[in-house]
Amino acid sequence: MKYRLEACGREGARTLVLCSGLGGAAAYWTPHLDALKAMGFDLLLYDQRGTGANTEALGPTTIADMADDVLEVCDAAGVDRFDLLGHALGGLVGFDLACRADSRLDRLVAINAWGRIDHHTARCFDIRIAALDGQGLPAFAALQQNFLYPPFWISANADRIEHDVAHAVAHFAGRDNLIARIDALRGFELPDWPRNGPRVLLMASVDDALVDVAQTHRLAASIPGAQVVEYPQGGHALNITVQDRFEQDLKGFLTDDR
Repeated sequence: MKYRLEACGREGARTLVLCSGLGGAAAYWTPHLDALKAMGFDLLLYDQRGTGANTEALGPTTIADMADDVLEVCDAAGVDRFDLLGHALGGLVGFDLACRADSRLDRLVAINAWGRIDHHTARCFDIRIAALDGQGLPAFAALQQNFLYPPFWISANADRIEHDVAHAVAHFAGRDNLIARIDALRGFELPDWPRNGPRVLLMASVDDALVDVAQTHRLAASIPGAQVVEYPQGGHALNITVQDRFEQDLKGFLTDDR
């Protein structure tokens, strides 16, 4: 599996794995790379299975398979212990890694994630698939922006939205891969949390159109010691829409050595 490791230049730096959401692309994290390296992290980025540079056709796949991919790229990069920043699906991948008996995960940040899919999120995926099948790829890509971003951000970033729609159309990995990845999300259930699991920060937006903020509070009740940061606005892609606050909160958690 193709990956890249971006070193911050600090000897003995911890490694932060960046794990994207349903889209799976490493490029999702581009706006944050300079800030994360300035925090002193080496960054391990990769396109997830069925996306980007790793677009082999997927058969049935699971979140556990995607977690295995993280370990594969860590091994290839010579990384033993690591932290992980995951958006939505990426957070689920982190949960799987955290619950393994031989876990190598030290800290986990999950953005707008869940422990078990609820009816609302499942229905959102159904609507997106229906748009793809009934109206075609451009309509699917356009609708995707309304699930990612809240109204205030869409209204202020019309050019960015048009660019993102065109990019999504040009880099679409195919319906079969999309369905396989959505099925993996549908099939995930949070395992019993280990007694000595990693430190966890859960981030969520009240105005997320895809994932109910209540999902984050359910997760917090299932993960001993989990910290929660709740944003009044920011949408599903809060790391983009409220970037400055997100990076400040992220730094506070990842660099806190208490």
